[in-house]
This record gives sequence, C-alpha cells and structure tokens, in this order.
Amino acid sequence: MHHPSAPCRLALSLCTAALSLAATGLAHATPVYANGVSGDLFTNAGPSNQGQAVGSTGWYYNNTREAGSVGISTDYARDGNGSARLSGTQGASKADIEYLASGTGFGGNFFAAGTLGRFADLQGMSYDWYRASGGSARAGLMPAMRVLLDLDGNLATTGDRGGLVFEQAYNGGGNAAVDTWVSQSIGAASKLWNFGLGLGFEFDIDADGTPYDTLAEWQASGRLTNAAILGFSLGIGSGWGGSFDGAVDRVGWTIGNTSASFNFEVTPTATVPLPGTWALAGIGLLALGSLRRRAG
Repeated sequence: MHHPSAPCRLALSLCTAALSLAATGLAHATPVYANGVSGDLFTNAGPSNQGQAVGSTGWYYNNTREAGSVGISTDYARDGNGSARLSGTQGASKADIEYLASGTGFGGNFFAAGTLGRFADLQGMSYDWYRASGGSARAGLMPAMRVLLDLDGNLATTGDRGGLVFEQAYNGGGNAAVDTWVSQSIGAASKLWNFGLGLGFEFDIDADGTPYDTLAEWQASGRLTNAAILGFSLGIGSGWGGSFDGAVDRVGWTIGNTSASFNFEVTPTATVPLPGTWALAGIGLLALGSLRRRAG
C-alpha cells in the first residue's frame, strides 16, 4: 500500500484545514429561511394584529397591521442573500419579526407559551439595522429591538406581559444613518423604555425623572426580580409619524452562558470559503501538485 510522504501529508492537511476553517466561519449564525423560495411579503391592511410563522424556526412575522409589511427578502441583503425587510406606508403602520418561546397562535397573531430564561440573566442583545432613504417617518427612527417579558414569571397571568425597547434616539443618537447597514450592540449601559409589564407606558423604574433607564437599572429593580424572557422582537412601531422602509439581520442575544444568533436568508446557499481561505487551500493544492510531479 502506498503511503503519502510527510510533505504530501502536510499539503493535504493545509487543504483540509482551510476548508474546515471556511465552514466554521460561515456557521456562526443559525440561518432562518423565508417561507417562499423567492422571499416573503406578509402584510395586513386591517387594524388588528396579524402574524405568520416562518417555517418551524421559532420566528414569526407578527403584530402586522395598518398596511405594515414584513418578510425575508433579497431587497436589502446583508449577510448572504437576504434580510428581514420592514416597511409601513403611514404613521399607523406596524410590523415585527419576533422569536417567541413556544410560540402559539391566537386570533391570527402569535404569543409565547414558554420562556427563554430569567431576565436577570440577560447579558446583552445585538442586531444589524438598515433604514432606506426617503419616507416621511422622523429622521431619528430606525428598526427597534425589544426583549419581551412576563413581569412575575408566571405565564398563567398575562396582564403583566410587555417588553423593553431599544431605540437609537434615546441612546445619544441623532438622525439614523440611511442606505447603509449599522451594527448595534445593546448592553448594561444601553437605555431602554418599557411598554406594558403592568407598569404603564414608559415607566420610570428608578425614579430618576426619566423613563429611559439602562438595562442594568431595569435588572436591579426589585419589580423585575422574577421576570422571565418570552422572546425578542424587531420591528417598526405605530405612531412613527409617516412612512418607513428598512430591514434587520444578524440578530443575537446572550442569556446566562447561552448565546444565540440568527441570519435571515431567502434560499439555502452553498457554503463558500472565505477569500483568504481559498488562498490557503490553493497553496495546499499547488504544493500537492508539485509533490506529485516530483514523484512522477
């Protein structure tokens, strides 16, 4: 039996390592594919919230009303061939894409029937957002990210459900960048405002005179000691004062020691090694070819 020489084995190892590195680099996020092979567009002209499951991924097009629309499409592709596009034609338009713990349908919309962990263990969140130029919504607005919560952690009581919302406008931001992708990280010092949770709208959790309190301040409050995470939401809100068009992608969060990240795509794409990895693989192949010529 012929055994490759040490240099030949090295060349083969270079090729294998290069391709393995490429696969690892592209596998950091879980792909979430559109329901349609050409992408999705879920919209609802009526005033009541409506939603649609995105396959069996745990993600949902949700809370869509007043001519708002949401769908994974190639329109503003970010990482791969897609992103989740969000648009509204008027100030009352609303549309979200949400990850829900054990999502269940009710009245055409979807709600969480489980939890992802304790709010006290939330380390941070992140996402990429895009605002297209044009539109009449206020210049400081961009797709928001929300952590959805149950205040007392008891899912049998629903009157204390709600969430905390991150928006650039309350975190030292001016006008939102347009026609470019922005990577956003949300951590302990990020300011959030609340809806629901049995506390009222924009509740001042630390009584400092402002309803825009940091994640750390919300977690330190005794009112949220037992709060449970129901899911995460990204979207455009009603009352934005005009039309809006944009997208989100590369969504992630860390709860305790567990991290999750997702990338919205239209159709499965072949794994393609990164440019630097192709070069490394090429070196290995050239070395292997040279060794074969010498052996011949």
